[in-house]
Amino acid sequence: MAEKPVLAPPVSLTASNHAGVRIKDIGNASHIENNHFAKIYTPEFSKAGVDYPVIFIKEPETGTFFAAGMWGVEPGENLLVEDGVWKGGYFPASVRCYPFAIQQDPEDKERLFIGIYEDADVVNKEDGNLIFNDDGTETEWMVNVKEFLVRVFQQEEMTKVFVKSLNDLDLLVPQTLTLNDSKTGEKHDVSGFYIVDKEKFINLPDDKMLELRKSGALEVIYNHIMSLESLDKLLRKKNINTPADTAATGMENKNPTVEAPPAEEAPPAEK
Repeated sequence: MAEKPVLAPPVSLTASNHAGVRIKDIGNASHIENNHFAKIYTPEFSKAGVDYPVIFIKEPETGTFFAAGMWGVEPGENLLVEDGVWKGGYFPASVRCYPFAIQQDPEDKERLFIGIYEDADVVNKEDGNLIFNDDGTETEWMVNVKEFLVRVFQQEEMTKVFVKSLNDLDLLVPQTLTLNDSKTGEKHDVSGFYIVDKEKFINLPDDKMLELRKSGALEVIYNHIMSLESLDKLLRKKNINTPADTAATGMENKNPTVEAPPAEEAPPAEK
């Protein structure tokens, strides 16, 4: 389920290289219409999981895992964007960062830098929010953006620790869904993602359960498991029968219905 990048890598944002650059209001979700997943961070599991499944994906190069919201069942498919409009409910922080990114300096891990996707369609010099003032200082709008990016980076680091703990406990198991298309009757397999093995989870030793509870990870695991109920919503958008078609996959979930999520954190306000 690896997502192929559609933009060139971000470059370091500087006043000298990006004087006069503005960021237009995104206005729609056309820039993610071909993304069948996006990174999700632990504080978002309960909110995102109401609208779509939260799964785990393994990086082929490193063997590490990251958490993601599942938006489609095959590469290039986003069932939650219609005619460029986001219809998926909770909009994750990783996507709200666009067209910026915050990264560690490869030569100094203690130093962070802000990057910008220069070829993003919202980056221009005519319309939108100015990044730098004439004297090279950041505008108030950009200061708010930077604060948001730092919070997102902190959430990502927190999520890495959580996902590593799942892997260390051998709780992540690969999944393959065999799906029936209700219109054509055809079957096809969807694989390449992982979920928490419920049997392994409930049979963890008491001391491991206590560690998960004290760290706050226990609630996040439950949020992940409950999010799998949202698979039905996703598949109905693709005219795939559920839950019968997924009953043998381990994706079925007998947890109670999840309540509506609280309001999401708003992105930086325009000035």
